[in-house]
Amino acid sequence: MANKDLRRVYKNDGQDSLLPRLSLRVFRRPRRTALIWLLVVAVGVLSYTTLLKREGFPPVSTPFAISTGSYLVNDPAKVDNDISKPLSGYLLKQHGVKTVIAQSYGNFYNVIINYDSGINADARSTELQEQIQNSHLLPSNATFKIDPYKFGFTSRGDKMVVAFYSTKNSVSTEQLVAKAKAAGKLLNDKHLPLSTGISAIDPFEQATAPVTGQTVLNQKTFDRYGVRKAGDNTFYSSVVIGVGAHDGTDNIKLNDQVQGALDELNRDPRFADYHAEISGSFAPQIKEQLNTLQKALLEGLVSVLIIGSLIIAIRASFITVLSMLTVISAALVMLLIFGYTLNTITLFALILGLSLIVDDTIIMVEALDAQRQRQKTPDRTVEVATRKVSRAMVAATSTAVLSFAPLLFVTGILGGFIRAIPVTIITSLVVSLLVALFFIPTFARYIMLGKNRVGQADHHELAAGFEAAIARGVSAPMLWAKGSLKKLVLVGLAALIIGFGFIGAGGAIFKKVTFNIFPPSKDSDQLMTMVTFPPNTDIKQAQATTDRVDKIIGDTVGSNFKLASYYGIADIQSATLITQLKGFNERAITAPQIAKQVNAKFVGFTGAKVETEAQSVAGPPAGVFVVQVRAETDRQDAVRLANDIARYMKAQAILKRPDGRIAKVKDATIGNESIYNRTDSKLFIPVNVTFVDSDTSTLTTLAKKAVQDHYTAKRIESFGLNKNAVQFDTGQEQENQDSFKTLALAFPLLLLAIYLLLSIQFRSLAQPLLIFMAIPFSFFGISLGLYLTDNAFSFFTMLGFFALIGLSIKNTILLTDYANQARRAGLGTIDSAHEALAERFRPLVATSLTAVFSLIPLTLSDPFWQGLGVTLIFGLLSSTFLVITVFPYYYLGVEYLRLRVSRKAGLFWLFATIILSVVLIQAGVSPAVILLVAIGVMLLEKGFGRLRRRV
Repeated sequence: MANKDLRRVYKNDGQDSLLPRLSLRVFRRPRRTALIWLLVVAVGVLSYTTLLKREGFPPVSTPFAISTGSYLVNDPAKVDNDISKPLSGYLLKQHGVKTVIAQSYGNFYNVIINYDSGINADARSTELQEQIQNSHLLPSNATFKIDPYKFGFTSRGDKMVVAFYSTKNSVSTEQLVAKAKAAGKLLNDKHLPLSTGISAIDPFEQATAPVTGQTVLNQKTFDRYGVRKAGDNTFYSSVVIGVGAHDGTDNIKLNDQVQGALDELNRDPRFADYHAEISGSFAPQIKEQLNTLQKALLEGLVSVLIIGSLIIAIRASFITVLSMLTVISAALVMLLIFGYTLNTITLFALILGLSLIVDDTIIMVEALDAQRQRQKTPDRTVEVATRKVSRAMVAATSTAVLSFAPLLFVTGILGGFIRAIPVTIITSLVVSLLVALFFIPTFARYIMLGKNRVGQADHHELAAGFEAAIARGVSAPMLWAKGSLKKLVLVGLAALIIGFGFIGAGGAIFKKVTFNIFPPSKDSDQLMTMVTFPPNTDIKQAQATTDRVDKIIGDTVGSNFKLASYYGIADIQSATLITQLKGFNERAITAPQIAKQVNAKFVGFTGAKVETEAQSVAGPPAGVFVVQVRAETDRQDAVRLANDIARYMKAQAILKRPDGRIAKVKDATIGNESIYNRTDSKLFIPVNVTFVDSDTSTLTTLAKKAVQDHYTAKRIESFGLNKNAVQFDTGQEQENQDSFKTLALAFPLLLLAIYLLLSIQFRSLAQPLLIFMAIPFSFFGISLGLYLTDNAFSFFTMLGFFALIGLSIKNTILLTDYANQARRAGLGTIDSAHEALAERFRPLVATSLTAVFSLIPLTLSDPFWQGLGVTLIFGLLSSTFLVITVFPYYYLGVEYLRLRVSRKAGLFWLFATIILSVVLIQAGVSPAVILLVAIGVMLLEKGFGRLRRRV
């Protein structure tokens, strides 16, 4: 049937639905709609510029508390026996305490308390503090305090830190501390509006010596501050001044207030030989992310203008740009209403959402543009266009919303940390649907549906002929096979081979992709240097060693150096230096390359073990895998086994990845023997294992298996220890893996929810499965993209995959819905599939290309976005290509089955296929074999049906 005949039939295609009627009603009230739009945009701009606070990370309730204190006996064994052991045992019996980790030094101890989920760390810590003090559990001359863990730059959770140092070398540490306290008091007395308190962190601690009974002042920690001035990198002995602030405080405004106060302090003659500088603040990071959002939005809008102008029309592209700005404005208003801030997580979600919100806008704009050339009045144009696409848009948006819903149920600290991502994206998707249905028709009234434009075709559309040629080329085989069952089977099998060939190739490539929940960034603006001191190192030796470390780092980093600090937490066990680098766009060398140069300088270094790595911006740093050897019976036996495990892991262990490649152990050493470690009251010797590669999630699993396989119960008992003496600690990695597993478990439930939604929407059990083909179609592109760019499958690629579900399924929903409309209009199956591709080819390609081109600059310019961008770009290209080329043929196959297989038989085939597929997948069977099994089950059921009828 010709297009004009098809359009004539469409005029009587069913009754108007609710959404078209609502859209038309809003369209007929342009002034009211324009006022609402102006209000939304105005409040959105105001929210972005003024009302929404800017902070580094969203406030997360961390179920941790830290207890530190002194016990001046100069004997770590006695500190452990008198403090850590009884304290750990007592805490483990208390309500809400999950685990307890303790470390005992010669005169100090640290205890980390991990509470159960749902426990208020602040209130519970206060209760435990009072209970322990009243119980007289600890020696009277030991100091004791429990503080709930606060996220920030220092152990007490300061949101900003100031480095206070002297420009004279003759100032003692005691003098510097006294002056820093005076400076902190002066700053605090200024009563900065956004600060909850400013004070110096005292590295000294007063305690009573048990032998003499005298009060002794002991230095527990120290700090160094490095800064580049006049072309030189200079390190100063410093004291940290912490700046407290409430959760949700605007970090940029706080930074400005503190900087103004510091300017006054540095001009004060009382501090003539001293200087104070901000050494840690979230403000620069937030400013950079805001710039990234603005840049991504601008590039996305330019992509819309260019792609829309080439594929649809110039006026249509302007409407799309205006709609995207409206969606962003409304999303910002909703963030304000929900009580969120502009932080790392919400900005991340807004940038990710840019590639999602363009779909609804382009689909609606293209439908209006197509109908204005066919209808005689603007009202009729809006009515018909909305009726044609509204049902598909609602289904597609609902699917995209459901795609991100599992993130709402991620547990643990990770779940609380990322909660704003699904909230922000789901809000943006819902808003984009509302804007498309109610605001875009009003925009079109003034831009597209004016006088002399309705009923007039634009003959200057550059891509119209090209689009039509591709659509005809893809449809040619099915039109050639029309009327011949053999020919249809032939072209159908060819489509199956092509589609599943791509899926199978994607599976083969994916085996070569590494897995890491939070992979290290390929570049960043920070280095982290970990300095581990040998046993029996005192505070003066530790400071002297770090001074040598600082000199080497300053000389090696050179002109790429900005500033560095230990943030006041360096002690006799270890010190961690955070070095700020010039922006990666300002230097010719990456942070990992600089780290490699620094590590080369420390080969043969004496006095400490020094390792430098690029500070990951994508999550926690690649941690150390720790084997814990329990030492309750004999500590020396545990030390012997720990040394044996260290030798085995370093020289003999084989860590074989799933693809056959061997991972290498970088180093394996036992912990400082002069420090006594306890986990849940059990004494242990730690074996710290580090790896050459950075796919921590995979490596920790392989390392754990290697130790378990080699150190059997019999081998462990040969060292005089209990067979269960070997335990493992992967730190936050284990919790991250547990949280990640939540997503994997939620994925089948997600597909089931989407399936039920689409079944209701399309009134079919088979068509939702057909629509799902867009997901495996993207698998080839995802695998190839990650493999070619050397990116791991991670939490961020998983986010990209969730976004891709919504983007790719939207394409198959549009084609299926339009083909169904054509069927209801009286066309045959082949003609319906052909018309669906011909009519929906333009918005399908426009939305995909716009998303791809808007993501390319962001992916290339910032390493943080590379994994996510690669997943979306390659996955979308792969899915779009296969949806265009083979999906129409799959539609023919499903429609053929729907006409010949009863619903009862279809349900039997569906459930039998699902059960067999799960079994075969677990057995490692390829997708091609699974497809043949599915077809076999269907034919078998059909054969039994014929046999029953004959009988």
